[in-house]
Amino acid sequence: MRIRSKLLIFFLLVSLVPLLLVWAGVRRDMTSMGENLADRSGDLLVRKASQSLERVVADHAAILYRERQMLEATAWLLASRVEGVLSGHGHVPQGGTYVPPEDRLALLNRDYYSLGMSGVPQPLDVDFGRAAVRSGGADTPLAGLTPVLGQIKSEHPDLLLWLDVALKDGDRVRYPEVRPSMMGPMGMRGRERGMMDSMGRRSGGNAFPSGLTWSAPQVDRVTGRMVFALNAPIRDVDGAVAGRLTLVVPVDAVLHEQSRTSPFPEGTESLLVGPQVDPDTDEPGLRIVARERAERVGMGHMWIPEPDAWLTPEDTGPTQRMAESMLAGKSGVISVAGASGGELWAFAPMDESGVSLLLIVPEKEIVKDARAARGYVAGQVREHNAKMGAVVLAVALAVVLMAFFLSRLFTRNIREVAHAVRCVALGDFSVRAEVRSCDEVGRLARAFNDMIPELQDKVRMQNSLEVAQEVQLSLLPGHDPEFPGADIAGASAYSDETGGDYYDFIPRTTDRGNSLVVAVGDVSGHGVQAALTMASARAYLRSLLSGGAPLDEAVPAVNRLVFEDTDGSGRFMTLFLLELFEDGAMEWVRAGHDPALLLVPGGERFDELPGEGLPLGVIPDADFTVGRRKPVPGQIVFIGTDGIWEAVSPSGEMFGKDRFKALVRENANENAASLVQIVDQAVTAFRDTAPQRDDMTLAVVRWV
Repeated sequence: MRIRSKLLIFFLLVSLVPLLLVWAGVRRDMTSMGENLADRSGDLLVRKASQSLERVVADHAAILYRERQMLEATAWLLASRVEGVLSGHGHVPQGGTYVPPEDRLALLNRDYYSLGMSGVPQPLDVDFGRAAVRSGGADTPLAGLTPVLGQIKSEHPDLLLWLDVALKDGDRVRYPEVRPSMMGPMGMRGRERGMMDSMGRRSGGNAFPSGLTWSAPQVDRVTGRMVFALNAPIRDVDGAVAGRLTLVVPVDAVLHEQSRTSPFPEGTESLLVGPQVDPDTDEPGLRIVARERAERVGMGHMWIPEPDAWLTPEDTGPTQRMAESMLAGKSGVISVAGASGGELWAFAPMDESGVSLLLIVPEKEIVKDARAARGYVAGQVREHNAKMGAVVLAVALAVVLMAFFLSRLFTRNIREVAHAVRCVALGDFSVRAEVRSCDEVGRLARAFNDMIPELQDKVRMQNSLEVAQEVQLSLLPGHDPEFPGADIAGASAYSDETGGDYYDFIPRTTDRGNSLVVAVGDVSGHGVQAALTMASARAYLRSLLSGGAPLDEAVPAVNRLVFEDTDGSGRFMTLFLLELFEDGAMEWVRAGHDPALLLVPGGERFDELPGEGLPLGVIPDADFTVGRRKPVPGQIVFIGTDGIWEAVSPSGEMFGKDRFKALVRENANENAASLVQIVDQAVTAFRDTAPQRDDMTLAVVRWV
C-alpha cells in the first residue's frame, strides 16, 4: 500500500472515528432519553389517571349516596303529603292545576324529548300545569295532587322526570301531562298508558311495596331514556298499604356525566353494567345494561339500552373481581388488557343489585402526549443524523484533499529514494538520491547513497562467487562412472557458494591394466580459499595419476605441492584415494581422512579401511601407507566427509556415525546412487531448520 493511501486512511481514522463515535453516542443517548421519557411519562400519566379515576369514582359514590338519601327523603315526604290529602287532613289548592314560575319553564322543558327510531331527539309538548289522571271511579281525590307534585318537580327539575301516584282501587295520577303532538292523540296516549301500566313493575315485581324500593335501570317508554324508579308506599289511616308513589329519575341526571368525564381524554367510554352469570360461559360476568351515546342531548348524554351484551376481556379474572366488589358495594379501578391495548376500568355501584357506572379509559389516549414526546425526540434524532451526516461528509472531503496535498509534500523525498532504489535494483550504481532535507528521510537518503558503492562491491564479489561456484561445480564429476564389477556413485553439498569438499573419479591405465581412482577430500574451512585449495589439489592429483604414478608416489608429491601453496596459512586437506583394478583388487591411501567404511554382505558388520598418513599440507615430507584388499560381491564401501555425521539438529544433537551406519545397513540392498540420495535426505530431515554448517560429500562403491 502506498504511503499516500496510508496517510489518507490515517487522517480518516483520526478525524472521522472520534466524530462517528460521538455521533453514535449522542444518537444512542437521545434515543434512549426519548424512550425513557416516553415510558416514564406514560407511567406517570397512567398513574395519575388511575388516581384521578379513583377520586372520581369515590366522589361519585359519595354523591350517589347523598342524592339517594335526598331522593328517599323526598319520596317519604311526598308520600306523607299524599296520605294527608287522601285522608282529608292535607290542604291542597282548589282546581287541580299548578302554575310553575316563569323563570323555571325553560329549565323544566329541556329534559323532555323523545328519542325515535332514527336516533334524533324530538321535543315533547309537556304541560307543567296539569297532571294526567286515570280514575277507577266517578271522582278521585288524586286530581288535587297536581300542585303538590308540581311544586316537588320545580324544586328538583334536573333530578325528577315523572312523578306517579297509584292506588290499589285503580286511581292513578302522573305529573306532568304530555299533550298529544305529531304522533297523534292515540299514539301518544297509548305510550302514556303503557308507561303508567309499567310504573308498578318498576318496583321490582311488587306493584305496591311496603317500603322504599329502587328498580334496576330501564327504558322510559315516553322519552326512550334510561331511568331509575324509586317507589314508596302510601298508607291509609289504618296503616295498611293503599297505594304507591313512584319517582322516575333519569340515569344521566344521577350520574352527573359533565363533572365525571371532563378530566379524561376522548375515547373514554361510559357504561352501566351489572354483575350476573353469563349464560354462555356459566361464569360470573358483567352484563352491559346501557351504553352512553357519543353525542349529547339536552344537558346530558342519552343512555342506550343494551338488550344482551357482555363485557368479555381476554382475561376474565378482573371482571370476576369487579363483580364481587360491585355486589359488596365497593368502587375501584383496575387495569385490563384490551384488544387494542391496555385500558383502565373505574367502577362505582349505584344500588344494592350491584348495577354500577363503569368508565373505560384507553391507556393509549392517556399516554398520547408521551408518545408525541417520543416522536418529537425521534424527529430530533433524525434531524441530528442528517446534520451529522453532512458534517461527516464535509470532514471526509476535507481530509481527502488534505491527505492528497500533504502526501505529495511528505512523499516527494520518499519517491526520490524509491526511484534511486529501483535504478540500483536494475544495476545502475551511478544513481544517487537527491534529497536535501534533514529529517529521517534525508538521513535515509544519505545512508543509501553511502551504501551504493559498498553494494556495488558486494554485487561484484557475489558475481565472482557465482562464477567461482560454476567453475568449482564444473570440476566435480558430471555423472557417475562405470567400472566392471562395481556400482559407483558420489555427490557433494556445499554450505556456501563455494566449498572445500572434493570428490572425483579418475580413470587411468597402469602396468596392471585399466583402473579407476575414487578420490574424496576435505579442505579445512570452507568458502573461496578452501575452494581454491581444493582446485589446486585436484589439478595436482589428476596430473600425477594420469601420468601413471602409483598411489604411494602420487600422494607424497601432491602433499609437497599443497604444502607450498598453504605454507603459513594453516590450511590443510584430508584425502582418501581408493583405486579399483580390473582383476578385482583394490588399493587405498588415507591422508588424515576418516577411514572408509566397508559393509560386509548381509549387513552384519562394518570394517574400516585404515592407513597411516598426515593430512596434505601439514609438513612437506610425509609418509603414507597403501592398503590392499580383495573385495567380494555384496560389499559396499562408503567414503564420506565429516559434514555428514557432524550435522546438528535444531536441539543441538549430532547425526553421528552410529545413525549413519544404521541407515545404510537398513538400505543395504539399494544401488549406489540410491544410497547417496537416501543419506542426503536423512541428514537434511535430521537438520530440519538448523543451518548447514559444513560441506557434505559421499562416495559409494558397491561390488556386484
